[in-house]
Amino acid sequence: MNRNKRVHNIHHHHHEAVCCFVPDDVFEQVIRDGTREERDKAVHMLKISERLRSQRHFITTIDPKRFGIGGHTERRRVVYDMHNIGDDNLLPGDPVRYEDSTDTGDSDADKCFNYTGSVYDFYHQIFSRNSLDGEGMVLHSSVNFDETLDNAFWNGRQMTYGNGGGGSMKEGRLTDLVVVAHELTHGVTQYEANLAYSGQPGGLNESMSDVFAIMCDQWINKQTVNDSHWLIGKDIMVRGEALRSMKNPGSANPGDRQVSHVRDYREGMGPHQCSGIPNKAFYTACIKLGGNSYESIGKIWYIALKDRLSQYSQFQDAANHTYTIAGEIFSEGGKEQKAVASGWSEVGVEATKPTMEDIIVERKKLLSKIDARLGR
Repeated sequence: MNRNKRVHNIHHHHHEAVCCFVPDDVFEQVIRDGTREERDKAVHMLKISERLRSQRHFITTIDPKRFGIGGHTERRRVVYDMHNIGDDNLLPGDPVRYEDSTDTGDSDADKCFNYTGSVYDFYHQIFSRNSLDGEGMVLHSSVNFDETLDNAFWNGRQMTYGNGGGGSMKEGRLTDLVVVAHELTHGVTQYEANLAYSGQPGGLNESMSDVFAIMCDQWINKQTVNDSHWLIGKDIMVRGEALRSMKNPGSANPGDRQVSHVRDYREGMGPHQCSGIPNKAFYTACIKLGGNSYESIGKIWYIALKDRLSQYSQFQDAANHTYTIAGEIFSEGGKEQKAVASGWSEVGVEATKPTMEDIIVERKKLLSKIDARLGR
């Protein structure tokens, strides 16, 4: 990505969305089944989520110089403290941790700082990527947002973490590695495919964050695909074993409404709910192939995100592109390509190589995307 493209991205992300780690479904479940105190807290969470979504246009107009355009060749992190204030207009808060500084003594601030570094290292060492934008973007994160917020979110510019303890999430767990990796990957997606945050593109958007989060977790913990629990937010919830399961979508907690097959997809379905379909496809492909997810299937998914997918890509597009990429970088008809085809077939999507007409349409989309990013 050249500098002109990067600067243009900062000013003109027309499809930025506030991407939360915990879907509204979780809080709606508490409102239905919880105690009065739990219901009140869940309503508070939903109000904050709604306000954040409505504020996204304001957020994207903040002066980029305040956040730094990037251009660094090594990782740059800044962690801010919101002092339990839940006003997104006051983001990012007071800076408390920089590169080469010592621990703050605040568990969330220090966990956030360390795991943000882990995610940077993962992308850098496995995919040769320099930060979220590929050009050394400074990684800004705010902790202690609101008193007991059971969520974390990417707002198109930075990461923000609640403390948990609001009735759905355990206190101090929203700065876990998988949460950090999931939300930072929304930034990578924004700078690359810029997938829209609704319908199937929204499901792909959320799935990419789960896919790269679980790969990062496996890489850090030196786990093969068979060693991994394949859970997103393991032991993070008050009720249930995790927030989501890539192995068995819809089974992670009492409010888990994820689907795992295209026959269950419905128009208007939330991104977190339908992301179970591509999640299951990725999981199945990895298990079929074995070994380390990030060495083969993960690289196929990364190339698809970086070079093939676009704003309105559907599940079928993702299947076709990953299948084709597997043949290009490994071997046509080889075990990697067969594993990818098997993964998508498991969720009801039959992967094929795009036709010439498909390629022309995709090329037009790509050229249009480049023109938009360069301001032409």
